[in-house]
Amino acid sequence: MNIILLPCRFEDYFSNRVKQLIYTLPEDAATSTGAPFRSAPKRFPHPPKFSPSNPGHLRFVMAASTLRAKNFGISIPERAKNPNELARAIDCVMVPEFQQKNDAKTVTDEKVSSLTTASINDAAISHDLLKKLELWGKGLSQGFIMKPIQFKKVCTIADAAIGGRFKDGIRKCQGRE
Repeated sequence: MNIILLPCRFEDYFSNRVKQLIYTLPEDAATSTGAPFRSAPKRFPHPPKFSPSNPGHLRFVMAASTLRAKNFGISIPERAKNPNELARAIDCVMVPEFQQKNDAKTVTDEKVSSLTTASINDAAISHDLLKKLELWGKGLSQGFIMKPIQFKKVCTIADAAIGGRFKDGIRKCQGRE
């Protein structure tokens, strides 16, 4: 994935999806019972706007481009490892304006959603993804092998405390079990 596309990907993941939720469920939205949709602990979201000067946004672009390059066996140029160079490269990227989807639906009552609907949607989504993968795979060079990346599990205090005594959980997270 070209680094030029990553600001757009950031906008899609972290901003446009929030904007769609705001469009579908405005601040005064109510559940099917008439209760306010956003009552504690739910708060009204505020979507971020991508900015290469924001260190978190820049780290997203750096991490995503590095992961993608490693998956595809592409060497990472030194300039891509330099935050200032990367910020300059993506500073001029024009991120398209958000376009809301009028047909998007959001369930406001958790009791309304059913497993049957979910499984039908999952099957359709899986089918579409397989078709896209087949088409995408045809564009790859003969003998291409994607390289998986190994990740080290990083435990949180919550992970360590789950399923047993706290000290046992810490030892398990540290790999001393």
